[in-house]
Amino acid sequence: MISVEGLKVEFNATPLFEDVSYVINKKDRIALVGKNGAGKSTMLKILAGLQQPTSGVVAIPRECTIGYLPQVMILSDKRTVMQEAELAFEHIFEMQADIERMNQQLAERTDYDSEEYHKLIDRFTHENERFLMMGGTNFRAEIERTLQGLGFSREDFDRSTSEFSGGWRMRIELAKLLLRRPDVLLLDEPTNGLDITSRQALKRIISRTVDDESTLFISTHQAHDFENLLDHLIILSEGEILLNRSLDEISERLLFARTAYLPEDSLYSEQDLHGYFSILPNEEGEENTPDIELLYKAALQVPEKIKMIWNE
Repeated sequence: MISVEGLKVEFNATPLFEDVSYVINKKDRIALVGKNGAGKSTMLKILAGLQQPTSGVVAIPRECTIGYLPQVMILSDKRTVMQEAELAFEHIFEMQADIERMNQQLAERTDYDSEEYHKLIDRFTHENERFLMMGGTNFRAEIERTLQGLGFSREDFDRSTSEFSGGWRMRIELAKLLLRRPDVLLLDEPTNGLDITSRQALKRIISRTVDDESTLFISTHQAHDFENLLDHLIILSEGEILLNRSLDEISERLLFARTAYLPEDSLYSEQDLHGYFSILPNEEGEENTPDIELLYKAALQVPEKIKMIWNE
Protein backbone atom coordinates (compact mmCIF):
# COMPACT_ATOMS: atom_id res chain seq x y z
CA MET A 1 0.00 0.00 0.00
CA ILE A 2 2.67 2.53 1.09
CA SER A 3 6.33 2.19 0.09
CA VAL A 4 9.15 4.08 1.81
CA GLU A 5 12.48 3.96 -0.03
CA GLY A 6 15.85 5.41 1.00
CA LEU A 7 14.37 7.99 3.35
CA LYS A 8 16.78 10.55 4.81
CA VAL A 9 16.09 13.51 7.09
CA GLU A 10 18.68 16.08 8.15
CA PHE A 11 18.47 18.98 10.58
CA ASN A 12 21.27 21.54 10.22
CA ALA A 13 23.26 19.01 8.16
CA THR A 14 22.98 16.43 10.97
CA PRO A 15 21.17 13.24 9.89
CA LEU A 16 18.20 12.20 12.04
CA PHE A 17 17.94 9.00 10.03
CA GLU A 18 19.04 7.91 6.58
CA ASP A 19 18.52 5.15 4.03
CA VAL A 20 15.34 4.02 5.79
CA SER A 21 13.10 1.71 3.76
CA TYR A 22 9.99 -0.31 4.60
CA VAL A 23 6.51 -1.14 3.33
CA ILE A 24 3.11 -0.66 4.98
CA ASN A 25 0.68 -3.22 3.59
CA LYS A 26 -3.10 -3.14 3.80
CA LYS A 27 -4.43 -4.30 7.20
CA ASP A 28 -0.96 -4.16 8.80
CA ARG A 29 -0.86 -3.28 12.50
CA ILE A 30 2.63 -1.84 12.91
CA ALA A 31 4.44 -0.40 15.92
CA LEU A 32 7.26 2.03 15.16
CA VAL A 33 9.32 1.78 18.34
CA GLY A 34 12.25 3.93 19.38
CA LYS A 35 13.61 6.21 22.07
CA ASN A 36 12.47 9.81 22.35
CA GLY A 37 14.33 11.78 19.71
CA ALA A 38 14.82 8.80 17.39
CA GLY A 39 12.69 10.44 14.69
CA LYS A 40 9.36 8.66 15.12
CA SER A 41 7.25 11.82 15.05
CA THR A 42 9.14 13.09 12.02
CA MET A 43 8.50 9.78 10.28
CA LEU A 44 4.75 10.04 10.88
CA LYS A 45 4.64 13.65 9.70
CA ILE A 46 6.32 12.58 6.46
CA LEU A 47 3.80 9.77 5.96
CA ALA A 48 0.98 12.24 6.66
CA GLY A 49 2.38 14.65 4.06
CA LEU A 50 3.10 17.37 6.63
CA GLN A 51 6.88 17.30 6.24
CA GLN A 52 9.24 16.64 3.36
CA PRO A 53 12.29 14.39 3.75
CA THR A 54 15.77 15.55 2.77
CA SER A 55 15.82 12.73 0.24
CA GLY A 56 14.08 9.46 -0.50
CA VAL A 57 10.66 8.52 -1.80
CA VAL A 58 7.33 7.87 -0.08
CA ALA A 59 4.90 6.30 -2.55
CA ILE A 60 1.25 6.45 -1.49
CA PRO A 61 -1.55 5.33 -3.84
CA ARG A 62 -3.75 8.22 -4.95
CA GLU A 63 -6.90 6.57 -3.60
CA CYS A 64 -5.36 5.88 -0.18
CA THR A 65 -6.67 8.11 2.62
CA ILE A 66 -4.58 8.80 5.71
CA GLY A 67 -5.66 9.93 9.17
CA TYR A 68 -3.03 11.41 11.47
CA LEU A 69 -3.24 11.84 15.24
CA PRO A 70 -0.42 14.14 16.43
CA GLN A 71 0.97 14.26 19.95
CA VAL A 72 -0.28 17.82 20.46
CA MET A 73 -4.03 18.27 20.05
CA ILE A 74 -5.29 21.40 18.30
CA LEU A 75 -8.91 21.84 19.36
CA SER A 76 -10.97 24.99 19.52
CA ASP A 77 -12.10 25.77 23.06
CA LYS A 78 -15.10 27.59 21.56
CA ARG A 79 -16.76 24.39 20.40
CA THR A 80 -18.64 21.68 22.23
CA VAL A 81 -17.59 18.04 22.01
CA MET A 82 -20.37 17.40 19.49
CA GLN A 83 -19.48 20.44 17.37
CA GLU A 84 -15.82 19.40 17.29
CA ALA A 85 -16.70 15.82 16.30
CA GLU A 86 -19.03 17.11 13.57
CA LEU A 87 -15.98 18.58 11.82
CA ALA A 88 -15.31 15.05 10.57
CA PHE A 89 -18.27 15.49 8.21
CA GLU A 90 -18.00 19.27 7.83
CA HIS A 91 -17.66 19.11 4.04
CA ILE A 92 -20.77 16.93 3.79
CA PHE A 93 -22.85 19.17 6.06
CA GLU A 94 -21.74 22.19 4.00
CA MET A 95 -22.83 20.46 0.78
CA GLN A 96 -26.15 19.64 2.42
CA ALA A 97 -26.67 23.29 3.36
CA ASP A 98 -25.79 24.42 -0.18
CA ILE A 99 -28.25 21.93 -1.67
CA GLU A 100 -31.02 23.18 0.64
CA ARG A 101 -30.24 26.77 -0.39
CA MET A 102 -30.34 25.86 -4.07
CA ASN A 103 -33.55 23.87 -3.59
CA GLN A 104 -35.10 27.04 -2.20
CA GLN A 105 -34.00 28.87 -5.33
CA LEU A 106 -35.57 26.13 -7.44
CA ALA A 107 -38.85 26.57 -5.58
CA GLU A 108 -38.83 30.30 -6.23
CA ARG A 109 -37.76 30.16 -9.92
CA THR A 110 -39.09 27.85 -12.61
CA ASP A 111 -36.25 28.72 -15.03
CA TYR A 112 -33.45 27.80 -12.62
CA ASP A 113 -31.09 25.10 -13.94
CA SER A 114 -27.54 25.21 -12.65
CA GLU A 115 -24.63 22.96 -13.67
CA GLU A 116 -23.13 23.76 -10.26
CA TYR A 117 -26.26 22.33 -8.60
CA HIS A 118 -26.07 19.05 -10.52
CA LYS A 119 -22.35 18.64 -9.75
CA LEU A 120 -23.05 19.31 -6.09
CA ILE A 121 -25.80 16.67 -6.05
CA ASP A 122 -23.39 14.17 -7.66
CA ARG A 123 -20.65 14.87 -5.08
CA PHE A 124 -23.11 14.67 -2.19
CA THR A 125 -24.52 11.38 -3.50
CA HIS A 126 -21.00 9.97 -3.90
CA GLU A 127 -20.05 10.88 -0.31
CA ASN A 128 -23.25 9.30 1.01
CA GLU A 129 -22.68 6.13 -0.97
CA ARG A 130 -19.09 5.92 0.27
CA PHE A 131 -20.28 6.38 3.86
CA LEU A 132 -22.90 3.63 3.45
CA MET A 133 -20.38 1.26 1.84
CA MET A 134 -18.11 1.69 4.88
CA GLY A 135 -20.92 0.59 7.19
CA GLY A 136 -22.36 3.96 8.18
CA THR A 137 -26.07 4.59 8.48
CA ASN A 138 -26.69 8.17 9.60
CA PHE A 139 -24.00 10.82 9.98
CA ARG A 140 -25.16 12.26 13.29
CA ALA A 141 -26.04 8.85 14.72
CA GLU A 142 -22.55 7.68 13.77
CA ILE A 143 -21.00 10.65 15.60
CA GLU A 144 -22.96 9.85 18.75
CA ARG A 145 -22.10 6.15 18.56
CA THR A 146 -18.39 6.85 18.10
CA LEU A 147 -18.21 9.38 20.94
CA GLN A 148 -19.99 6.99 23.29
CA GLY A 149 -17.65 4.21 22.20
CA LEU A 150 -14.76 6.44 23.25
CA GLY A 151 -16.24 6.90 26.71
CA PHE A 152 -18.25 10.12 26.35
CA SER A 153 -21.77 10.30 27.82
CA ARG A 154 -24.64 12.14 26.13
CA GLU A 155 -24.30 14.81 28.81
CA ASP A 156 -20.72 15.40 27.57
CA PHE A 157 -21.82 16.20 24.03
CA ASP A 158 -22.81 19.79 24.89
CA ARG A 159 -19.82 20.49 27.14
CA SER A 160 -16.99 22.69 25.89
CA THR A 161 -13.81 20.88 24.85
CA SER A 162 -11.94 23.22 27.23
CA GLU A 163 -13.44 21.32 30.18
CA PHE A 164 -11.60 18.12 29.28
CA SER A 165 -8.08 16.94 30.10
CA GLY A 166 -5.45 16.14 27.49
CA GLY A 167 -6.35 12.44 27.40
CA TRP A 168 -10.03 13.20 26.75
CA ARG A 169 -9.17 15.85 24.16
CA MET A 170 -7.14 13.16 22.39
CA ARG A 171 -10.26 10.99 22.33
CA ILE A 172 -12.20 13.79 20.62
CA GLU A 173 -9.54 14.04 17.93
CA LEU A 174 -9.47 10.25 17.60
CA ALA A 175 -13.26 10.26 17.17
CA LYS A 176 -12.92 12.64 14.22
CA LEU A 177 -10.33 10.37 12.61
CA LEU A 178 -12.38 7.22 13.11
CA LEU A 179 -15.49 8.89 11.70
CA ARG A 180 -13.60 9.78 8.51
CA ARG A 181 -12.64 6.10 8.16
CA PRO A 182 -9.16 6.58 6.66
CA ASP A 183 -7.44 3.63 5.01
CA VAL A 184 -4.35 4.21 7.17
CA LEU A 185 -4.43 5.50 10.74
CA LEU A 186 -1.20 7.12 12.00
CA LEU A 187 -1.03 7.53 15.79
CA ASP A 188 1.92 9.47 17.21
CA GLU A 189 2.68 8.42 20.80
CA PRO A 190 -1.04 8.20 21.68
CA THR A 191 -0.35 7.12 25.29
CA ASN A 192 2.19 9.85 25.98
CA GLY A 193 1.39 11.69 29.20
CA LEU A 194 -1.38 9.28 30.23
CA ASP A 195 -1.41 7.36 33.48
CA ILE A 196 -1.55 3.54 33.50
CA THR A 197 -5.35 3.38 33.74
CA SER A 198 -5.82 5.85 30.89
CA ARG A 199 -3.28 4.02 28.71
CA GLN A 200 -5.11 0.73 29.21
CA ALA A 201 -8.45 2.40 28.45
CA LEU A 202 -7.10 3.98 25.26
CA LYS A 203 -5.67 0.64 24.12
CA ARG A 204 -9.07 -1.00 24.59
CA ILE A 205 -10.78 1.84 22.74
CA ILE A 206 -8.46 1.64 19.74
CA SER A 207 -8.79 -2.14 19.63
CA ARG A 208 -12.58 -1.88 19.76
CA THR A 209 -13.11 0.98 17.32
CA VAL A 210 -10.56 0.34 14.55
CA ASP A 211 -12.20 -1.99 12.02
CA ASP A 212 -10.65 -5.08 10.42
CA GLU A 213 -10.03 -3.31 7.11
CA SER A 214 -7.96 -0.49 8.59
CA THR A 215 -4.20 -0.21 8.57
CA LEU A 216 -2.66 0.96 11.84
CA PHE A 217 0.77 2.57 12.27
CA ILE A 218 1.59 3.57 15.86
CA SER A 219 4.76 5.30 17.04
CA THR A 220 5.64 4.68 20.67
CA HIS A 221 8.50 4.33 23.14
CA GLN A 222 6.21 2.27 25.38
CA ALA A 223 6.19 -0.90 23.32
CA HIS A 224 4.09 -2.94 25.74
CA ASP A 225 1.16 -0.50 25.54
CA PHE A 226 -0.14 -2.05 22.30
CA GLU A 227 1.29 -5.58 22.35
CA ASN A 228 -1.97 -7.46 21.74
CA LEU A 229 -3.04 -5.05 19.01
CA LEU A 230 0.02 -5.39 16.74
CA ASP A 231 1.28 -7.85 14.17
CA HIS A 232 4.46 -6.10 13.01
CA LEU A 233 7.39 -4.34 14.67
CA ILE A 234 9.80 -1.71 13.35
CA ILE A 235 12.57 -0.61 15.74
CA LEU A 236 14.25 2.69 14.90
CA SER A 237 17.53 3.60 16.61
CA GLU A 238 20.65 5.63 15.90
CA GLY A 239 19.35 6.73 12.52
CA GLU A 240 18.57 3.27 11.16
CA ILE A 241 16.04 0.48 11.31
CA LEU A 242 17.37 -2.23 13.62
CA LEU A 243 14.45 -4.59 13.10
CA ASN A 244 11.56 -4.76 10.65
CA ARG A 245 9.69 -8.04 11.05
CA SER A 246 6.21 -9.43 11.58
CA LEU A 247 5.51 -10.90 15.01
CA ASP A 248 5.03 -14.28 13.32
CA GLU A 249 8.56 -14.09 11.89
CA ILE A 250 9.92 -13.03 15.27
CA SER A 251 8.27 -15.93 17.09
CA GLU A 252 9.62 -18.38 14.49
CA ARG A 253 13.23 -17.25 14.97
CA LEU A 254 13.26 -16.21 18.62
CA LEU A 255 12.10 -17.91 21.81
CA PHE A 256 10.98 -15.79 24.77
CA ALA A 257 11.38 -17.93 27.88
CA ARG A 258 11.49 -17.72 31.69
CA THR A 259 14.12 -19.90 33.35
CA ALA A 260 15.51 -20.39 36.85
CA TYR A 261 19.09 -20.08 35.58
CA LEU A 262 20.75 -17.91 32.94
CA PRO A 263 20.66 -19.88 29.64
CA GLU A 264 24.03 -20.37 27.94
CA ASP A 265 22.64 -19.46 24.52
CA SER A 266 20.83 -16.33 25.72
CA LEU A 267 20.87 -13.44 23.27
CA TYR A 268 19.55 -11.11 25.94
CA SER A 269 18.31 -11.69 29.51
CA GLU A 270 16.82 -9.76 32.38
CA GLN A 271 16.87 -11.04 35.95
CA ASP A 272 13.96 -10.70 38.34
CA LEU A 273 12.77 -12.37 41.55
CA HIS A 274 11.65 -15.46 39.62
CA GLY A 275 14.86 -16.04 37.68
CA TYR A 276 15.59 -14.88 34.13
CA PHE A 277 13.45 -13.68 31.27
CA SER A 278 15.45 -14.35 28.12
CA ILE A 279 15.48 -14.18 24.36
CA LEU A 280 16.93 -17.36 22.82
CA PRO A 281 17.34 -18.72 19.31
CA ASN A 282 14.20 -20.74 18.57
CA GLU A 283 16.06 -23.74 17.23
CA GLU A 284 13.21 -26.21 17.84
CA GLY A 285 10.52 -23.97 16.32
CA GLU A 286 8.55 -23.77 19.56
CA GLU A 287 5.32 -21.80 19.55
CA ASN A 288 5.63 -18.70 21.71
CA THR A 289 4.50 -15.10 21.98
CA PRO A 290 7.07 -12.35 21.45
CA ASP A 291 7.54 -9.87 24.27
CA ILE A 292 7.88 -6.59 22.39
CA GLU A 293 9.25 -4.69 25.37
CA LEU A 294 12.02 -7.24 26.00
CA LEU A 295 12.89 -7.39 22.30
CA TYR A 296 13.04 -3.59 22.12
CA LYS A 297 15.49 -3.49 25.03
CA ALA A 298 17.58 -6.20 23.41
CA ALA A 299 17.69 -4.40 20.07
CA LEU A 300 18.94 -1.25 21.78
CA GLN A 301 21.53 -2.94 24.01
CA VAL A 302 22.78 -5.80 21.82
CA PRO A 303 21.75 -4.76 18.30
CA GLU A 304 24.33 -6.92 16.53
CA LYS A 305 23.02 -10.09 18.16
CA ILE A 306 19.45 -9.31 17.07
CA LYS A 307 20.54 -8.45 13.53
CA MET A 308 22.59 -11.65 13.36
CA ILE A 309 19.47 -13.80 13.77
CA TRP A 310 18.14 -12.71 10.36
CA ASN A 311 21.53 -12.46 8.64
CA GLU A 312 22.50 -16.09 9.18
